[in-house]
Amino acid sequence: MFYKEDKVNMLIGLLKEYHVENVVLCPGSRNAIIANNILEDGSFNCFPVTDERSAGFFALGLSIGMNPSAIVVTSGSALLNVAPAIVEAYYQRVPVIVISADRPQEDIGQNVGQTMRQYGALDNYVACSVNLTDAMGDNTYYHNRLICEALAKSGEYKRPVHINVPLPSPAECEQADDMPAIPYNKIYVPEVSCDIEDIRDVVDEMSSARRPMIVLGQEIATQGLSAELEMLKQSVVVLSEPLSDLYARPYAGFIDSIPDSMLPDFIVYIGGTTVCRSIYSRFASITDLTVWRVDQAGEFTSPFRRLDGVLRCSAFDFVRIASDRLKMDKPVVNSSYYHEWHEAFDKENQRLMSIDDNMLTAAATVKYFEEQLEDIDYDYYVHYGNSTAVRLACQYAWGHGVYCNRGINGIEGSLSTAAGHSVIKENDMVFCVLGDLSFFYDQNALWNNNLSGNLRIIILNDHHGGIFDNVKGLETCAGRDRFIAGRHTADARGICTQNDIGYLSAKTVAEMHLGIVTLLTAETERPMVMEVMVGS
Repeated sequence: MFYKEDKVNMLIGLLKEYHVENVVLCPGSRNAIIANNILEDGSFNCFPVTDERSAGFFALGLSIGMNPSAIVVTSGSALLNVAPAIVEAYYQRVPVIVISADRPQEDIGQNVGQTMRQYGALDNYVACSVNLTDAMGDNTYYHNRLICEALAKSGEYKRPVHINVPLPSPAECEQADDMPAIPYNKIYVPEVSCDIEDIRDVVDEMSSARRPMIVLGQEIATQGLSAELEMLKQSVVVLSEPLSDLYARPYAGFIDSIPDSMLPDFIVYIGGTTVCRSIYSRFASITDLTVWRVDQAGEFTSPFRRLDGVLRCSAFDFVRIASDRLKMDKPVVNSSYYHEWHEAFDKENQRLMSIDDNMLTAAATVKYFEEQLEDIDYDYYVHYGNSTAVRLACQYAWGHGVYCNRGINGIEGSLSTAAGHSVIKENDMVFCVLGDLSFFYDQNALWNNNLSGNLRIIILNDHHGGIFDNVKGLETCAGRDRFIAGRHTADARGICTQNDIGYLSAKTVAEMHLGIVTLLTAETERPMVMEVMVGS
């Protein structure tokens, strides 16, 4: 008889996929579900050892020179008893897979017997630690990714890993005569950097897909990468933003409304986060989607709740090989799917360029600034603050890369980051465009005697967090402006004065135009700020 516990049965299936043959089973009640199903499966060499401390070292011995072995322990202090063996395995670089049964999350810290904080208990001495929580709704993909990540890193780093499995009591779990079917897939990750043939295999799979796409998240923009990507865009739909590509095309404005015919069935995901978050939920709903991740470190990261494999190579190597492969050997047919996307790009471009330039808005300011940059003949770098500012960059910053603190997406530190960059790039101009809350939050970036005249700042001051105007559900919140959006009456003049920073203020479109031109052309020994009162 098998227990009908999906995460356990998925774990057992993936242990087999990763060639784990030997399992040490320690006695206990909470881990009985795992032990029973492993024994009933019949695919493993199972070894009963009562003392967990000895069992850990026994598992270490089974793993020496072999594939990783696993050890299954019950909840509570049993896990800590394997710690000496796991520390030894860590420093010997021997892969041992620790599987600990745990009590449900709601019982932890509530004086329920045999409970402690198990997840993370071995973190100093394992290559990976995962917790198969039930906090989300459908956990099928989530658990699959976590288990694969732990098992793959055990083999890659030749070190122990920890998989914590919160479970009900065996008495509360239903049983079946056969192992209940649960979908799972082994995520392919090579243990070393992939070779050209690995990349070509994925490119061939992409080119044979009906609706292939490349999604490029934040990546330090390089001229070489962008040039290769431009050729690739002739064959494949590429979604990219100025944070990753010098020649990005805006798409955030229409992604929520695209028809099913424009949804991809194959994605190659490169780089970090994207500013447009809508693609995550939109693409995560696709049932027949294949996702490959390009990441030189081999990280298991995919915002689409699907991951089929990881290519351990640089973004440049993948794009270069893919461009050559599709150009010379397997050109993608110019399908209706490809044309639909490019028509949508064109329409979005036309919409953005048709905004009312006669109103002093944040969009009009960024649009004019970016247009004036096109005529600049010196070298420069452009930073954007988070929230509204970087979203406007994704609409109008075409032809140059954009820097932004998108790792966590916080509003703090945008100006300080640009200030530090300006010191390193002392012979080039560094611009920073950010909102009022970002500026005031980081105003001490200007309290810095390292700064010089190559730092130029544009503040989009609408006297509150403008992004909250577009958050659905807050329209009727009586305290939205005061308590959520940070409504204020401050301006930057005093801050600039006390820090000996040049200050310009724009309250009309004409003043904004003149201020931007001044900001781009004036020669000065100290940084300059232009504050645009864009209203609200």
